[in-house]
Amino acid sequence: MAIILMIIIGILSKLIYKDSIIKTICDIITVVAIFFIALSIVYMIHHTANFCTELLQANFNYNEITNVQNLMFFNVQFSCVLFVFSFFMIFYYSNVGNPVVQVWQHGPAVGFFGLAAAFFLSCMLNMNENKLTDDESIQEVEGIDYGRGMAYSYYYGYLRFVLPSDGINNPGIRSKIEMYEASENVTIPVKKLFILIPESGYIPPDLSEASNYRLEGAKSLQSEIRDRAGTKRRDYKNTVYKIHPNNYEPGHRPVYIVVEGATPMLTLYEILQHNHEQTATYRRNKKQIVASFYETLAKLVSDPSCRNVVELVYYQDDDDTGNRINVAEMLLDRIRQQALQSF
Repeated sequence: MAIILMIIIGILSKLIYKDSIIKTICDIITVVAIFFIALSIVYMIHHTANFCTELLQANFNYNEITNVQNLMFFNVQFSCVLFVFSFFMIFYYSNVGNPVVQVWQHGPAVGFFGLAAAFFLSCMLNMNENKLTDDESIQEVEGIDYGRGMAYSYYYGYLRFVLPSDGINNPGIRSKIEMYEASENVTIPVKKLFILIPESGYIPPDLSEASNYRLEGAKSLQSEIRDRAGTKRRDYKNTVYKIHPNNYEPGHRPVYIVVEGATPMLTLYEILQHNHEQTATYRRNKKQIVASFYETLAKLVSDPSCRNVVELVYYQDDDDTGNRINVAEMLLDRIRQQALQSF
């Protein structure tokens, strides 16, 4: 495309040149600038129409609001070139005269090749690119994007094994919690699996690191053993943690909870630490991918066999002051809402 543009510029030079190289260069820039600005105006009208359509159709959930915001984003390269050409046109008009009249004097052939040059330049600058097209580039057929895909894999590849009872070998997570209480002589006030979904995607190997060490790992629940995709006796298990509300003060009583991070979020976080073909797109759309994962997973676990034994905890890692969220405090608030008598 760059070669084609250079050929067109060469043709324009031959058509326009008379006696001054500087004047020829200025006239070429003027011709290309006029048509580039014209194409930009058409693009902006189309862009604004799409924005208004999205605004009217938005359901005002996280994804829809993000789409509306992304439509107002213009490609940086395009914006810079448009600014330079616009400034040049103002300067030309102030010092030489009407640029359209000057261009027309060279004949229709110059106008045709000027339009061609402006078109190829706009293509090279990805004029139609914006954050919404980036987001659409990570979407698959029938609107299933990366976040949704992760949610389906996580649900059908893991949660459907550990949460409900299959009526044969797997008693279900609620029964496993009750068996754990009996064997360890403790009480788990909310008999659910809490799943952490941080906006950043980062989940430490030990959740105590995300709680100022107020979370302490205990024994795991009874394992669920499955033959899966050629792997014999794959082990699925869930960890019980103790929350220390009063920072290990003498006489305090820990609160027990079954909690873990959503492993696809950590996978996404690790992908973003490397440079692959789609990494830049994923980085720009990370929040929307995580939100899509959460919203899709929330619908999946609303199934009657799962809805009362799992709780999704979707949260921003940093608060408005930049401080890290204490996961222990957040989980304690959830427990207080459902089992206040345990405190």
